[in-house]
Amino acid sequence: MEQSPCKSSCFGLYCNHSKRKTVLVLFRNLLYKFAGFMYGRYGGDAFNIFLLILAMVISLVGQILGLWWSMILYYALLFYAIFRMFSRNIPARKKELYAFNKVWLPVKNFFTRTCGGWFKYQAEKFKYRAVYKYFNCPKCGRHLRAPKGRGKILVTCQKCKHEFQRKV
Repeated sequence: MEQSPCKSSCFGLYCNHSKRKTVLVLFRNLLYKFAGFMYGRYGGDAFNIFLLILAMVISLVGQILGLWWSMILYYALLFYAIFRMFSRNIPARKKELYAFNKVWLPVKNFFTRTCGGWFKYQAEKFKYRAVYKYFNCPKCGRHLRAPKGRGKILVTCQKCKHEFQRKV
């Protein structure tokens, strides 16, 4: 005779009191087995993410343009990313990551400083739009802000010390 679900606080989700295991318990056990399999292996890193994104872009462009060889490149990149994830040769994978970061970080920092700084500034302007008035220094172009509701004020640029009137 089949037992009824457990009436304790586990709601039958992680219950080992009943004879039937639920799907969540089976999934949890599968995750534990996968974690045991991955023990001592390299896993994922920024280079793997880059390889996977590059593979997807190449596949998409190849499908749009009808390039047959793009699928070969797609599968090669995908295979290499999976090989890196499951590799037990951790020092070699760390050397590859170091070489990748030597090339990737300057590119990333360049775009973060130029484009990322602009996006961050726009997000800040939007967040505090009810509290501050944002404007640029007419002499050097530095971004400045002043509290709203003060009327006409004398603003001094922190960078070039230029003084000018601004209504806020």
